[in-house]
Amino acid sequence: MSNTKYYLKPNVQMEPLFNQWYAWSYLMAPHTAAMNILNLHLRIMKSYVASPQIHANAVNNPALLGGPFIDYNGGRVDEIRALMSRTMKEQSPLIQFAESIRATYELLAKEAQGFSLEPLYAKIPQNLKGYVELVYDLNNNPSIRFLEGLLYRSDYYQPELQTMSLSLVNQDSRPFVLSTPRLADRGTLELKLPFADPRLDALCSMKRSPRAKEEIGELLGLNPEQAELFDALITTEMPSRSASFDGEGVRIRYFGHA
Repeated sequence: MSNTKYYLKPNVQMEPLFNQWYAWSYLMAPHTAAMNILNLHLRIMKSYVASPQIHANAVNNPALLGGPFIDYNGGRVDEIRALMSRTMKEQSPLIQFAESIRATYELLAKEAQGFSLEPLYAKIPQNLKGYVELVYDLNNNPSIRFLEGLLYRSDYYQPELQTMSLSLVNQDSRPFVLSTPRLADRGTLELKLPFADPRLDALCSMKRSPRAKEEIGELLGLNPEQAELFDALITTEMPSRSASFDGEGVRIRYFGHA
């Protein structure tokens, strides 16, 4: 093993992904992930496959930035179609869970009249039973309380869909994260590791603590192709460190919109 040690380059971007989509907070909990898959991801992908040029035109319109439009310039339609088909097949339990959530809200809107909700438990879909509580909110509207802790212990929680995408950032722009799935790109290294995997902690520590390339490669289980991609993300040059503030008063550091 070589004695040379490497840091992650300062411009390495690490994007957490869930089923190839940027993993924002509502893709973590199974019930909100289910609703996003059914009502956002599948709808956007179906729309793109049907009319990719409409999406391309919308993305180029500043007034529509941040809208439900996939930013691949009308291309990569086959890859989006494949992701959509795989999602419908592999995520069918979550899709059915989301449909049951919608059906239960319709049930409550129709039959909950301010009296006890206990008789309605027998009418909720089977795949929700044990994971939800029927309640009235502070405005006396019928609603659903999800037992999130139990959902994390169920088959609906799928950490195997969590991956980490690594790439170099050379410009201050990227597709809107909530409407464009992350497809495989040249120069992008995707690690099939759940977010709680301690190996990701070891990887992130290379921002400040160097490691031997062979050591981290073996730890992450990189194959030869991945190892070649990883080479572009590391450097022997120590990253610059910000000087500690030792002035009087309080210093405020502004990072911009986050």
